Amino acid sequence: MPPKLVNLGAILFSFKARASLAARSLQQKLCLRQIGIFNTEGLERCFEQRRQHIREETEAWNTNTSAIFTNSELSLKRVDVYGFDFDYTLIHYTVELHKFIYENAKDYLVGKADYPSGLKDMPYDPSFAIRGLHFDLKHGLLMKIDAYSHIQLTSVYRGHTPVSTEEVLKLYGGTHIPAHFLESATTVGRHARFKHFIDLFSIPEVTLLADASEYLLYKNIPFDSEYLFHDVQSAVAEVHRSGAIHKAITDHPDRYVEYTPEIAQLLHRLKNDNKLFLVTNSPFWFVNKGMTHILDSKDWRDLFHVVIASARKPSFYNDVNRPFRALNPVSLAPTWRRVTQLSKDVVYHQGNMQEFIKMTGWSGDRVLYFGDHVYSDLAEPILHHGWKTAAIIPELEDEIKLENSAVYKDNLSTLLAAESLLQHYQAGTNAHPEHMALLDKWKHERNISRKNMKELYNARFGSVFRTERGPTYFCQRLGRYASLYMSSLSHLNSYPPTYTFYPRRVSLPHETFVNFDFLTANV
Repeated sequence: MPPKLVNLGAILFSFKARASLAARSLQQKLCLRQIGIFNTEGLERCFEQRRQHIREETEAWNTNTSAIFTNSELSLKRVDVYGFDFDYTLIHYTVELHKFIYENAKDYLVGKADYPSGLKDMPYDPSFAIRGLHFDLKHGLLMKIDAYSHIQLTSVYRGHTPVSTEEVLKLYGGTHIPAHFLESATTVGRHARFKHFIDLFSIPEVTLLADASEYLLYKNIPFDSEYLFHDVQSAVAEVHRSGAIHKAITDHPDRYVEYTPEIAQLLHRLKNDNKLFLVTNSPFWFVNKGMTHILDSKDWRDLFHVVIASARKPSFYNDVNRPFRALNPVSLAPTWRRVTQLSKDVVYHQGNMQEFIKMTGWSGDRVLYFGDHVYSDLAEPILHHGWKTAAIIPELEDEIKLENSAVYKDNLSTLLAAESLLQHYQAGTNAHPEHMALLDKWKHERNISRKNMKELYNARFGSVFRTERGPTYFCQRLGRYASLYMSSLSHLNSYPPTYTFYPRRVSLPHETFVNFDFLTANV
């Protein structure tokens, strides 16, 4: 969370709180030792005590929705170059834009791809999907996959219909998806098997894909799921390529653009002691209108040392045969003269990372780049160029608010209490039917809590970051490719330029458990 002042009173309070925690932990251990495994009534009492203890422990602990979270240590003192993507980084869009994309892509399917006209009657449901889902082109299934490449069995859908566990296990021979299927899912070609929907712009595409599947299934119209996927992908791509999205946003910014004045404050603050650059795939005319709107100034380019539009990331990072072209300041058309340096008063088109580093000298961990697309924006810079990277995940704020709620904490307390006692008592009780029944009861409590928590996030797919058993595949990718992550770029305003982000220390499975969250929460 954002830094805060430390005083002696807070430190003394922290010691008292830790002592209280130690006393309660000792009481729990005594509870486990005294009642023994043959006292069913005692075990039930111990479960309630454990649940109450966890609930009390989490009562006052709320995560700051404006916090920045770190996957690896990062000192802002070392950063003197800040880079930014544009869409969903410097500018944020309303859900109305997703509806616009959905409706226009649906019109394309009906009008240009000869899909049934009845498809146009399908309404857009903004709550249907989440970021990070996978689509199996062969079987036509939309699913959520965890960090270890296993399918979450309660989140597999054909259209709008959940697919039974039995069918999933039969189709895949288990829950594991081979790594090569998932590794090729980032850029789907004609021979790829899975598609990973990784950014917010993919939400209307996922929804249209599910809706079209549902309509064709309901009408008993035979179709090939792979062709359907490519048709939907082409329809959405055409909405982007046609310029319809850019025109809608620039014509109606109050409808499609969220008001974020804090972004302007941050950019002005960073400019004082650092160099700023913008690398975006969007065309400059659109970026110019968008930045003028959100910063309320036509002089927004004064904040940046380098502006690059139509960069075509991720090709920008690894294609050395695409030199920069300067834009004509009047016509905004690319000029033909060779670019040998990057100047503050010129806007550039396309280009590549090799020339960018050569002309600017900006390299390594002195560069911090912000973007919303984990693959296109962040993967190459951190893996191959040593930049620090930061992911903007707007949905994070809603998930944190949910996790701070009483209903979520109630379910979490039940889940953790059941798991801790199941782990402690699962051995040595097979000969006692009444105790086996108690274990079954705890398993049932655990399953109910997991189901409740999942549906609090999203009725079909749950959390963007968690499956029922661990992190999502998306969360794993986020941890690998993003040094930091946050729900809004503006949250950086809360941190001084000398701040160091330290990753959360967690006990490894083979280490003695220490509640590091509690040890640092009150200091």
